[in-house]
Amino acid sequence: MEQMPAFEYLSIEKNEGAFIITLDRPEARNAINSAMWAELCDAFELFDDDEAKVAILTNTGKVFCAGADLKEYNEKTLHPPKGRETWGTGAMTRKLWKKPIILAANGKVVGGGAEMLLAADLAILTEDGMVAFPEAKSGLFPGNGGAPLRIGRSIHLKHAMELLLTGAPIDAATAVQWGLANRAVPEEELMDAALSLAKAIMANGPYALSLIKQAVYDSMDKSFLAESDGWRMMDMYQELAANSEDAAEGTTAFREKRAPQWKGR
Repeated sequence: MEQMPAFEYLSIEKNEGAFIITLDRPEARNAINSAMWAELCDAFELFDDDEAKVAILTNTGKVFCAGADLKEYNEKTLHPPKGRETWGTGAMTRKLWKKPIILAANGKVVGGGAEMLLAADLAILTEDGMVAFPEAKSGLFPGNGGAPLRIGRSIHLKHAMELLLTGAPIDAATAVQWGLANRAVPEEELMDAALSLAKAIMANGPYALSLIKQAVYDSMDKSFLAESDGWRMMDMYQELAANSEDAAEGTTAFREKRAPQWKGR
C-alpha cells in the first residue's frame, strides 16, 4: 500500500493500483467545510496526474458525507466563487474525469455526498446505508453537484422527482433497485467489493477506458441527436481506440497469451 501526501480532512493512498480517497471527518459526519472543500480539489487533481487507472472514493465513520457543513454556511461551502466551481464536491461533479471513479459509501449518503454518488461512474453502498437529497428541506437548491442535471441519467423521472422534491431518504436496497448504485454489501465487505470492481476495470486498456467513459457520457448529453449522428460519434471513438498504442499492445498480448503492458495512449 503506497502512502500519499497528508491532508487534514481526508486521506489518499494507493492500494493494488487503485487511487483511494477517504473522507475523514467522522466527528462532523464528513460534512464539507471550506478546508475540506479545497482538499477534495487537490485530491482529484492528484488522481488525474497519477498513473492509477481507477479512483475509489470512500469514508471513515457511518456517514459517507452529510453534504455542505451548514455550521459554516457561507459562500465558500455552498456557492463557490466564480472560477472556483470545481472546488469541493465540484472537484468531482463538475468535471468529467478521464479515468473511472468508484464510490464506496459506508452508511448514509446525503446532500453533496449524494451528488458525488450521481457523479461516480460506479457505486457500492453498505446494506444499512441510505441516500437522500435533503436540500429542499433547508430551502436550498442542490446545484453545486448538479443533482437535477445528473439524476435523470441514472433513474426514472418519477423517482428523481420524489427524491429531490421530498428530500426523503431511500434505503440502499431501493437505491440499487432504482439504479443509483450497482450493489449493496455488508459493511465489512465494502472495500473488498470496491477493489474487486477496480481490478476488473484496471485489467483493461486505459486509453480505451477513457474513450468508453467519454462516449457514454457524450451519448447521454447528445441523446437528442439523430441516430446517424450517434453512429458517427461511435465511429470516431472506435477509430481513436483502434489506432492507439494500447490497442496494438492489447491485441498482441492476447495473441501471445500474456498480460498487456499498457501505455495509456
